[in-house]
Parts: sequence; structure tokens; C-alpha cells
Amino acid sequence: MKILFICRGNVGRSQMAEVIFNKLADGKYISTSAGTKVFNKEGESRDGVLLKNTLGAENVILSLAQIGIDASDNSRTQLTPEMLNACDKAIVMAEPETIPDYLRESDKAIYWEVEDPKGMDLEDTSKIRNEIDLLVKGLL
Repeated sequence: MKILFICRGNVGRSQMAEVIFNKLADGKYISTSAGTKVFNKEGESRDGVLLKNTLGAENVILSLAQIGIDASDNSRTQLTPEMLNACDKAIVMAEPETIPDYLRESDKAIYWEVEDPKGMDLEDTSKIRNEIDLLVKGLL
């Protein structure tokens, strides 16, 4: 089974879900992640940029390090229809207005209501991580 985790910018929620899922699945299943809008305020693509080089990813990286996961070298990925076609399930945590029609219309999509940790301090980011951890455990 291949799971695709999706959030808006592929910095927080989907990145956390991907690495937690892959750690817990221990090779039995695999997941990847992507974002619906992986670009900066100027509209430039941030596809392929490492988390450690992404402004605002610091607390995501630190919160994952607290549970023994190094995600600093994970790269951001822009969602494509091909990625959706290649997965068995797509877990969507993006805001409704950012979701493309092809994802909205897909029968693979499962929606999780998870707050975006963007701009949150480490304590609150870790709470989001814990919420995602519980949801991933339920998925497995």
C-alpha cells in the first residue's frame, strides 16, 4: 500500500505524517508527501527545496527530532495528478481553497482536519505532531 500525505506547502503536516508513517510502518507500507501550493510569496517554485533550507520549518524539524526522526534533509514536493494516480490513498490536510479539482474529485482522498503548524512555537508544533501521530497509528 502506498500512501500520499498532502498539505498546502509540504512543510509541516504532510512532512510529519510521511516520516511518522514510514517509521511506524517499518517497510511494510510506504508513504510520500506533497503540497498543493509549493511556492513562495513571490510565486517562485519551492519544489525540491530541503526542509532545513525552508523558512518556517525549524519547529517541524525540532518536533520530529524529539521523537527520534531527522527530517531536515526531506525535500518539498509539488503535488501532481501523476502522484495521485500512483498512490492507493491520499490523506489530505490542506485547506479546501487550495485543493485542486482532480484531488477533490478523487475517490482516493481521505480528509483529516489538522491545524497548520505554520508560525507556531515548538510546543504547539509538537502538539500537532502528536495529533498526526495518533491519526497515522489509526490509519495503520
